[in-house]
Amino acid sequence: MMKRPAGITIIAVLSLAAGFIYLLQGIQILGWVVFGPGQVFTNVSLTGWLTLLLGIIWLSVGGALLSLQPWAWLFAVIIVGISLIEAFFGTIGGGWQFGQTFVAIIVPLVILMYLNSDKVKSAFAMEG
Repeated sequence: MMKRPAGITIIAVLSLAAGFIYLLQGIQILGWVVFGPGQVFTNVSLTGWLTLLLGIIWLSVGGALLSLQPWAWLFAVIIVGISLIEAFFGTIGGGWQFGQTFVAIIVPLVILMYLNSDKVKSAFAMEG
């Protein structure tokens, strides 16, 4: 097994942070107050449970990226693709300024190029 590239470690840590934040948001939406006032007994339980599920997924992806699981690489590529589609529609929607558009398109493209580099693909034990 190859040493984990530094960029993958950064992406994994960000995934773990996102998962933790989603978990806290889901708990707060469901009315289980962690920090500050919560929305107790409102009709947002589906949103709360979906947010909790999203947190669990992101925590799983972060752990899988740290352990270089091939499915985590695929998940990251799919998320980057969705981000690029979102950036495209945000751009043609006209509500974004140049800086927002630039970041929304360039950052996912850089991450996609990084994920498809030979070094990263070989770390995830992926051929060609």
